[in-house]
Amino acid sequence: MEIKISKSLEDYHNSINFMESHVNKMIYGDQKDLIWLLEYPSIYTYGPLSKKEDLLEPNKFPVISTKRGGQYTYHGPGQRIVYLMVNIKNNSKDVRKFILLIESIIIKSLRRIGLEAENNNRHHGIFINKGDKLYKIASVGMKFKKWISYHGFSLNINPQLENYKGIRPCGLNNDLVTSITKEGIIIEKKIIDDILIEEIKNHLSQ
Repeated sequence: MEIKISKSLEDYHNSINFMESHVNKMIYGDQKDLIWLLEYPSIYTYGPLSKKEDLLEPNKFPVISTKRGGQYTYHGPGQRIVYLMVNIKNNSKDVRKFILLIESIIIKSLRRIGLEAENNNRHHGIFINKGDKLYKIASVGMKFKKWISYHGFSLNINPQLENYKGIRPCGLNNDLVTSITKEGIIIEKKIIDDILIEEIKNHLSQ
């Protein structure tokens, strides 16, 4: 398994082209599994199941179509994107099991910094439970080709949460999003990266 960490903001189209090229090479055995950590400038992306009415402010940021699962979401500075190019042939070829494993990795990573989070049967992603409401802190959107995963998940470290106002993220109320900083934890991005990478290696390198 290789790890790639981008030091500056990536162009969305370039990163998708790179990822798809890497996956195609993996299919023919020319590349190892790759975990890529990156950030984007402020954009909205939407998958094939998105509803037009969930785009509330179409001129706020660039709006980009994507092949991943999921609906409208926001990406921007302060949000860690983790792309997972992983061969799941040795993981029972079970897509659902793999996605649950990714959700578990996020939950365990957050627990290590003092945040209790959970997944939800009705909505993809990871949430902070505040009694009567769930606040989304991480989104999961995967795609698979020949049993190789790509795309991945995003985790809100300290993005501008106001930027969610232009969409209904994954069909949810745009007030119901949060971040690690919003939950009162100030932490360096490198520490989050180190924890995520360690948990990914522990769960996916077996």
